[in-house]
Amino acid sequence: MTDQIALEKKLAKLEQDLEAQQAEQERELVERRAQLAELRRVMAGVEVVGRGTAAEHFAKKAEWTITDFSSKARDLEKGKSLWSPKFKAAGLDGMQLEFFPKGREKTTFDGFCSLFLWAPDGTKLKFQLWVGSSLRAPDEEEYNGRIGHGHSNFCPLEPQINKQNDSVTVGVDILDFQTSWQVGQNGLTLHSRSLEHLVSKEVDVMRSSSLERCVWRIKNMSKQIKELPQGASMWSPIFTAAGIREILLEFYPNGSTNTTKEGFCAFYIRCPEGVSMVVTLFVGSVRKGPIKTTFDCLTGKGLPDFCLLSDQIGEDDTLELGIEVQNQPSKTLTIESLPSH
Repeated sequence: MTDQIALEKKLAKLEQDLEAQQAEQERELVERRAQLAELRRVMAGVEVVGRGTAAEHFAKKAEWTITDFSSKARDLEKGKSLWSPKFKAAGLDGMQLEFFPKGREKTTFDGFCSLFLWAPDGTKLKFQLWVGSSLRAPDEEEYNGRIGHGHSNFCPLEPQINKQNDSVTVGVDILDFQTSWQVGQNGLTLHSRSLEHLVSKEVDVMRSSSLERCVWRIKNMSKQIKELPQGASMWSPIFTAAGIREILLEFYPNGSTNTTKEGFCAFYIRCPEGVSMVVTLFVGSVRKGPIKTTFDCLTGKGLPDFCLLSDQIGEDDTLELGIEVQNQPSKTLTIESLPSH
């Protein structure tokens, strides 16, 4: 009898231990499922930024060739656009180009097209748009919500159409980016920007520290004068000189809106805010300076009535203009304008 009671007690104890083990396993299972759900939320937060392949992360240029262009643009009215396929660049997903062959409602110059870049919400981008061989000044925009950023008066479209294959090529260069995204539900926000761009900019500064003269050579000037009305400008590629990064030249063949003299061109230089320099601007043989100036905003420094342009164009229909920065060893950088189609 005593042995039976002992066995019953032992059995009850084993049943209690088994129930306790089952309860502990169920508790651990619930905990593991919660951890898995949190991990999935973290992964979803990371994927918001569009982290794709390494090639997509390091891609900084998107080029869109619109084929069979005449038929696609024929029935489009002013204000109607063509959309590129969505693409990834700089690790960002859901980017898209919007092109208006006949311009937007806000386009004021006849024959000008419009181009805009769309990017994910929460992204701050520095980029440069182009249509054919025509560049615009770099834009630095913050994307809050579904919106595109670009230019209504981009450039005359007709010269940028490739007549041989009936196409137009437009695109964007991503110069720098900042983006942020939420991770989970605990208030953690991650921020990302282009590390390789920061490194490359410092390398450019060191390489260019001894450059004092930069020449921008523009070919086919007679064609540029004919195509660009007063108030429409040309932009040089971005360059670094005399240890100063992100220099940009802005040239108006037929003058800016502030030009008052017939046949005179306008010429400006742009630099990042806070830059100070002693600079001489020149168009052909006409020189203005040296002038000591500090760039305190995004507007350029220069003259609306720079010189009579026709006197400065070479026999080969080429114009040379540029800047000289004082107190640097003598070296020259030459910038070729992009070829026309």
